[in-house]
Amino acid sequence: MNYNIINIDVKNSMHKNRQFCVNFKDALVCHKDPKEVTYPEVQHVQVIHEGKEVMMGLDKQLQKVGQRIIYKSETIINEPPADFVEDDVFLLYDNAGENYIHFFFDMFGRCYYFEELLKKNPNLKLGVLEDFYQEEGRNNFAKQWLDLYLEDKNIELVIFKKNKNYKVKNLVLSNLFYWFPEQYGHEPILEMVKKVVDKIPPIEVKSNGAYISRQDTIKRGWYHSRELNNEKEFIERLKNDLGYDILEMMDYTMKEKIQLTKSYKNIIQQSSASNINILFAAPESNSIILSNPKMGPWLNGKCEEFSYISRSNLLLIDNVGEIVFPPNFKTEDQNNYPWTLTNIDGLIDTLHQINNDSIWES
Repeated sequence: MNYNIINIDVKNSMHKNRQFCVNFKDALVCHKDPKEVTYPEVQHVQVIHEGKEVMMGLDKQLQKVGQRIIYKSETIINEPPADFVEDDVFLLYDNAGENYIHFFFDMFGRCYYFEELLKKNPNLKLGVLEDFYQEEGRNNFAKQWLDLYLEDKNIELVIFKKNKNYKVKNLVLSNLFYWFPEQYGHEPILEMVKKVVDKIPPIEVKSNGAYISRQDTIKRGWYHSRELNNEKEFIERLKNDLGYDILEMMDYTMKEKIQLTKSYKNIIQQSSASNINILFAAPESNSIILSNPKMGPWLNGKCEEFSYISRSNLLLIDNVGEIVFPPNFKTEDQNNYPWTLTNIDGLIDTLHQINNDSIWES
């Protein structure tokens, strides 16, 4: 068969059985319209090799268990003619799609492999699907991160256009070695994120602190229902009592998000995907998490790992709210129940103590 397994040793990582890529000779890549994709574990892309559809490096469950099953089946399918021809391409594919926090681990986990392979093949190009390289839309953070990562690197990018067929002489598909939120094996990825963050300097801000609001997701009709019911009341108290800035992060580019997070002494946020922004925080700053009753028990541990990398002080405020169960409310994901803060006065008092540093006095 015209493919070969490339084993790659990932430092400080568990799951050695996952640590490999597959190089396919003369593979066909087609960036599919997501409306045409019927199986959710393989989003947006089809790879055909020697007349058979490839699963390796695309199917999420196979990657998690490290199984080296190459093809969906042995059935031969018709291979459409190629519109374009490329030489050596590493496909930077993201199973997570629009999920902000999962994307970091998907993208940088694959970039780790890519950098290792570049040492032996400096002509290796980086391929990305057109849907994940957009200036606008929900996925625009993917392009912004990729541009930040590549800005000081001499790497050629191949954009796979939608519904076009690309014949690739050597196509590399990677098997992810870490899946968020697993407890171990994330260190190499967090280090890569931090290297990109370190390129970006802070900016001048006038306030001592800021709150990362979730009102932006509500305005945009975001897919989850994890709304903080009295968030607007809390926001008014933060502005009036503490003079804090209110940040709606979806209004900013990735570079601006990093700059803002680096620039405040105190950053307050709820348990959410934006908690990975703790990686951007300045050393000795205070990252304050209002712990969601459902998400906090599993996400707070990841926040501790993020703060360890950035050296930001982490303050996890538990028992600050409760889950709300509206009549006829249904959701399969219990992380997405709405909730409410139960004692805003007491919370503002605690934040005052953090703001003036009196909370550290014994």
